[in-house]
Amino acid sequence: MTDFSRRKFFAQGAAAGVAAGAMTIGGGRAFAQASGPADAAGAAGTTGAPLGQAALPNVWGEDFLYQWSPPENLERDLTPGTSSIRLSGQTTPRFTNEEGTDYATYFRDLAAGGWTAVESSSTAWLSRKLSESEIREIKTQAAANDVVFYGLHCAGNIIAPDPDADRWQRHIIDSVHAAEEMGCELILTHAGSMYANRNWAHPQNWSREAWMRSVNALKRICRDTAGSKIKIAIEAVNTESVNNPWAHARLREDVGDERITVGLDITNMTYPGVAFRMTEYLNTTFDLLEDQIAYVHAKDFVWNSMLPGMNWAMNGTGNMDYETFLVRLSRLKSDTCMLIEFMDEPEEYAQSQRNVRAIAQKVGVNIHGTQA
Repeated sequence: MTDFSRRKFFAQGAAAGVAAGAMTIGGGRAFAQASGPADAAGAAGTTGAPLGQAALPNVWGEDFLYQWSPPENLERDLTPGTSSIRLSGQTTPRFTNEEGTDYATYFRDLAAGGWTAVESSSTAWLSRKLSESEIREIKTQAAANDVVFYGLHCAGNIIAPDPDADRWQRHIIDSVHAAEEMGCELILTHAGSMYANRNWAHPQNWSREAWMRSVNALKRICRDTAGSKIKIAIEAVNTESVNNPWAHARLREDVGDERITVGLDITNMTYPGVAFRMTEYLNTTFDLLEDQIAYVHAKDFVWNSMLPGMNWAMNGTGNMDYETFLVRLSRLKSDTCMLIEFMDEPEEYAQSQRNVRAIAQKVGVNIHGTQA
């Protein structure tokens, strides 16, 4: 999946803490509204905010065409909070309820690797009905190894062309019930695409019609799972209508249910206009959404090609301001589970975790557990 050199990974990884500390983009507490015209990717039309509010502030004045370069001499507030972060990873083997799984060994190995939280694919999880004894065994072994099974990741498309939309909405409803059965905190899903494949950017994905399809789908899901305490966390993706923090906030408002929360993925919301202003983008996002953040994804990126496309990079080696990211997570009201994803090899996940732990230690943020 990834397209980068492992040799380059480890050369960069060794200096991850230094790289994060040497970032030049700064920013104290950012605001949540801009004073000038929204740039090309500011989703003012999506969020319903007046033109110019769904974007970072102008740096050089309203008469300057591009506001993509960071402000000069802005200081970062790296005062850590008291909340801890539990690390989860898309490691091999992935967590499933496959028949015959030795859960004692699985959770023991997970904890030994420094991973103290885990999720599962909803499609895999719903493929088999668990017995009550298996459910008890999973809960017992997770608790014995201090690992939190926090949620099911639903990668479906709730606004796909019919009849797929109905099928995926029912899948999300079933996932909520399954997550509740396992004592999870949340399920993760998406606003969706008007193509069958939600990863394809349909030209009408940011239209009022698409927005209302997402809102109505989530209203149905909330209605059909009324009484459940499982959070319905939405993950932003640039190819979908929820592709910025303002859209996250508007979605919860339009659905009208407090269980609509945020599965925060800053990298999935990144576009060229903020690629070099990540400190501001992070602060703005946390200022706006911190009470709604249910859990987070941890990735990194670089922009190293002619077209405005971002390539995945190992955590702590790209444009993401990981110091600010971890500090803001530590200031949330409760501990957070953070998924490291989109690596290929086990050693890449191990190195990513070392990078994150090194940066956290530098800024005084507590990462739960230890890495062997």
